[in-house]
Amino acid sequence: MKFFKKAVLLIMALIMLCTPLTACTGMGDGEGTDTTDNSDNTGKKYTLTIWGAQEDQELLKSMCAAYAKANPQNQYEFLFGVQGEGEATKKILNDVTSGPDVYSFASDQINSLYAGGALARVGGNLEKTVKEENSEGSVDAATININGEDQLYAYPTTADNCYFVYYDKRVFKNEDDLKSLDSMLDTAEAAGKKIHFKLNDDGWYLSSFFFALPELGYNVTYDKNMLETAVDINYNSKEGLEVMKSLRTYVNRDGLVVQTDDSKMIAAFTPDKNGKTEAAAIISGTWNVSVVKDLLGDNMGVCPLPTANIGGKQVQLSGFMGYKLMGVNGYSKNKGEAHKLAAWLTNKDNQLLRFEQRGFAPTNRAAAATDKVTGDPVIATVLKQAEYNRAQKGVPANYWTPMASLITPLVAAKADGTKVSDAKLQEYLDALNNQLTKKAQ
Repeated sequence: MKFFKKAVLLIMALIMLCTPLTACTGMGDGEGTDTTDNSDNTGKKYTLTIWGAQEDQELLKSMCAAYAKANPQNQYEFLFGVQGEGEATKKILNDVTSGPDVYSFASDQINSLYAGGALARVGGNLEKTVKEENSEGSVDAATININGEDQLYAYPTTADNCYFVYYDKRVFKNEDDLKSLDSMLDTAEAAGKKIHFKLNDDGWYLSSFFFALPELGYNVTYDKNMLETAVDINYNSKEGLEVMKSLRTYVNRDGLVVQTDDSKMIAAFTPDKNGKTEAAAIISGTWNVSVVKDLLGDNMGVCPLPTANIGGKQVQLSGFMGYKLMGVNGYSKNKGEAHKLAAWLTNKDNQLLRFEQRGFAPTNRAAAATDKVTGDPVIATVLKQAEYNRAQKGVPANYWTPMASLITPLVAAKADGTKVSDAKLQEYLDALNNQLTKKAQ
């Protein structure tokens, strides 16, 4: 009898050791994620839930129907839910175990989603394909550094969240005048016009000057739960001071309106009762393309950000680049098939379909090189600007508030007719660094 009991216990222990775990550990699923599936899946039935923006619902349904048609050996039931890319973290982490199998999200949420177990690692041939076929910046946005190793956790989908130049062709008749901020201001001032740049009260735009120098930046260290443990930033260096001196010069130009309200920039392109407009150019993004096109018509031009004079050299203004990514839930019961569907939804053909129906810039290199994409001046400008920009991820948690007010004293000084000394500029940078720096405990 004792022997029988021991035998039963031994068998149960062996069963437990050999049974694979299906739940996640609370962080991104890094186990069993080589998504090269060599097993025979013929004849299986899958129920997969896909979440995306309201505007993408019909598009997602057609893409999933095409996926089912391309895989007739299996049966599929697709369930769809509405969730904007910007609210992925809030909605999915509210109940991650019951969340979608595949979903779209903004790149700046990748760390939080990973920490909550909502992302399964991309591996095998799918990882190889993603890295080979998509732009370097988009792959970087989909990558997380874990214990010193870069690991892919999402599928790049679109590249469109950045800012660039909208200009009036009646003012800028020579493309060379658009190459530098100095020549742009000279041209605008000569025409009695203004350039609107949302530099004050918005750290997202102001970062364009600091990112112009590759030696300036920040580094965030995270623990295993992707919580900040340390932040290093060097904006108060000698290079950072040169950026502030440059900003001081530009803020004091008559032709530059350091705008804090997006609607006022649009108003500057709106003709008054005499048909005159205030703006020669504004710095904005794709969200304003329709209204600017309506206001300027065929006189609307677009181009990447210009260079700026920083430290006596013309350097390319940069900025943040936000990407839309597709993720597979770490708690999905059909992770292998969910990965294949996510890869399908973000392949070349479907990225072109998004461009055609939604106007989004593709991250797929082959899609971006097609005539229909390169022939679209706005999307072509976005993709060109993406070459200069930094992926919007791993930003210090409290970065935005102190950056938003960094040059407010310069704007106030211009209004008062007073001067700001180099020493004061350094004080502003030191205060910024003190607010952002976090030492490891």
